[in-house]
Amino acid sequence: MKKLIGCYLIILSIGPLCLKAQENLKFDDNFNVWNIQKGQSATVFAAKAYVRAHPSLKAAIVDSLSVGNVVTINSNPIKGNTLKNFYAPWYEISYSDGNSKKNGFIWLGLLALGKQTASDGSQYIYGFERFTKGINEQEQDHFSTGVKLIDANGNFLAEHTFPFAYSEQTFSQSKLLPAMGLQNVKHIIRIEFLGEACGIPSEYNYVAWTGRQLVDLPSRYSVSDAGVFYYDEKILFPSEHGKNNQIIYKYIEEGEVIDDNAENSNFRVTKKSEEFLWNGIGFEKLSKAK
Repeated sequence: MKKLIGCYLIILSIGPLCLKAQENLKFDDNFNVWNIQKGQSATVFAAKAYVRAHPSLKAAIVDSLSVGNVVTINSNPIKGNTLKNFYAPWYEISYSDGNSKKNGFIWLGLLALGKQTASDGSQYIYGFERFTKGINEQEQDHFSTGVKLIDANGNFLAEHTFPFAYSEQTFSQSKLLPAMGLQNVKHIIRIEFLGEACGIPSEYNYVAWTGRQLVDLPSRYSVSDAGVFYYDEKILFPSEHGKNNQIIYKYIEEGEVIDDNAENSNFRVTKKSEEFLWNGIGFEKLSKAK
């Protein structure tokens, strides 16, 4: 029971911030999934990102940057604006343009959440395209999240979007994986949105590059409420499970505490699995959970 009360206290403490974020579609100026700090470098995600003379949408446009351009963050967050259906702060930046150094202000939502660089110099850059309200009960409010691939010379190769239902996750990171045994795959980028409090889910999205296009792979999800329940999904690719070389397995485990008052929590555990067939250009689900 102590664990349960502790988790409720955490949820109550962040509750007002969660409601404010959902009502106003607003990221906190100082604490958000970009986690950008003064002095760090950041990568442009937008196809065209306007640099302005002052931190305002009404300020003069002094320059524009393209996806993959790198900037240096020279300030703490500055009161922002709502664009692409969500609020985010401004930052003062500097960047190189040929032999000259330029300065200005950029809206945070135009910058990438992260990127990965392959051995050939190509870059997988990901960020938010826009926030979209669900049009019915079946569609969740979500961010259209994009992955853009550019080559070592900055030439655009491909892009792909997937929906991410933001649920107060506080951190994002990514990892570039090899083909993992899948045919016609060059790389896989795993994009993570991580929750660090009770009941805040962590989501892991996988996007494969076939050499021609970026395509979705099965995603996975985990969430827990300390001492109360947990839900966890694991993905195994062909190079990990060593079975049929084009099957992707998802293993799902759910646990629910049996007695809240017990000193050591005992869980009622259920397990199931799903199988997906990779055909070289996409995947299909083969079987229902079992």
